[in-house]
Amino acid sequence: MLINLTINKIMKKFKYYYWIAVLSALVVFSACTSIYENGKELAADTKPYIEEITVDELNIKIENQEDFFLIDVRQYAEFEQNSIFYATHIPRGILEFTIGDEAFWEGEYMPVPEKDSDIIIYCKKGDRGILAAKTLSELGYSNVKNLSGGMIAWDPEFDSGSGTKEEESGCGG
Repeated sequence: MLINLTINKIMKKFKYYYWIAVLSALVVFSACTSIYENGKELAADTKPYIEEITVDELNIKIENQEDFFLIDVRQYAEFEQNSIFYATHIPRGILEFTIGDEAFWEGEYMPVPEKDSDIIIYCKKGDRGILAAKTLSELGYSNVKNLSGGMIAWDPEFDSGSGTKEEESGCGG
């Protein structure tokens, strides 16, 4: 009888630890929701959560002389080749560190954007802009939009030939 009680206790503990292990595994594996092959996939998955503005809507803002920040997140060579008039150049790689930097904005003769400032981001085609807009939203900027189609939508004849490669697929590509 004593052996029977000990075996029952062991079996109950085993079932208890078994279910803890199963639930822990579910939590760990469900936390890893997405791994992307490249930036295009990440941007496509992020796009539904980012507000976009069309070229026509941007033109109206410009014509009405509305207050907003227009930020080009392309690389320097791309920006030098062609940009939208009045755009401020902040490459995507340093956006998080520059957006609130007073010294940077003083050099641009502009105020530092407030968290509720109207900010429009653009890049070549839109993907980097989507990711940049997501980053600014995560930093607390509440009125950020991406220019749908980027520089190509703004100027369909624009040929960026900047030498930047398309992203490669694969881990870390």
